Amino acid sequence: MINNNECCSQCQKTSYLPVRSSWAKAALTRIESDQHLADIDRRAWYRLTRSDLLLEELRELFHEFHEDEETTEFIDQSQNRSDNIPLQVLHSLASSLLTVFIARTSANGLIGRGRMFVYSTNQFKTLLGLDNNSQFKFKSLLDIGAGDGSVTRRMASLFEKVYATEMSKVMQWSLSTCGYEVLDIDQWGDIKFDVITCLNVLDRCEKPLSLLKNIREHTNPNHGRVIMSLVLPFKPYFEYSKDHLPDESIHIEGRLPEEQINEIVSNIFQPLGFRVKKITRLPYLCEGDMERSYYFLSDYIFVLEIN
Repeated sequence: MINNNECCSQCQKTSYLPVRSSWAKAALTRIESDQHLADIDRRAWYRLTRSDLLLEELRELFHEFHEDEETTEFIDQSQNRSDNIPLQVLHSLASSLLTVFIARTSANGLIGRGRMFVYSTNQFKTLLGLDNNSQFKFKSLLDIGAGDGSVTRRMASLFEKVYATEMSKVMQWSLSTCGYEVLDIDQWGDIKFDVITCLNVLDRCEKPLSLLKNIREHTNPNHGRVIMSLVLPFKPYFEYSKDHLPDESIHIEGRLPEEQINEIVSNIFQPLGFRVKKITRLPYLCEGDMERSYYFLSDYIFVLEIN
């Protein structure tokens, strides 16, 4: 790790000018962060850390994935875009300007910055119980909090009709241009969806309990599935309020992810009428910037059906 005082001292001794440019500092940070990324054992992204803490009946439902071709391709593309310095400078300037008028999430979506990756198409098929070569199509998908649609596109080919919800007006426009029908954030008519995806939304929405009840009400009771992903440990944050706190709170006991999984299933999903079919862990990936090739968090995926 570079120490700023040592760096400046060396610069003075050798008559070099100290690094003052924010771009140069970002480049130095990039070197350090990319070395850290290179040292990571990416196989650990898909494993439970403390499987012994998971309830036995839930441990039996855990499915361990691995990094597949589509995931590697996303990481490689993220690294290539991060290496494109003119593009990163343009993105930084555009984002700084736009965030004067709109939320950062909307700004990044508008300029095509910070695309997300939750799972590949084949991983999604596995979660739904389909073979990778299957050509089966479900009737309808509702993707809640779909953002710019980059994750939705990896799922869309499996459905005859794709619906989406999104808080951001900018993102709503982007989704509609992709051919998805954008619904009101919490009014979905009388549609019963074959699959509802709620990917990293529960900790970022205003009324998470109301959202879960709405999902339960609009999932096809015969063969419907819900794909729910959560970054754990659970840390709620609502972007569109001054204090960034949700109106409804979900209290989850436990410090470690496995402890929180037990709590979520027993005290939230089951009382609301959901039954867990499958659990897995995946990396929640995001495109990088000047300072890092890509970012990641630990995502825990729950495949749910209606009791």
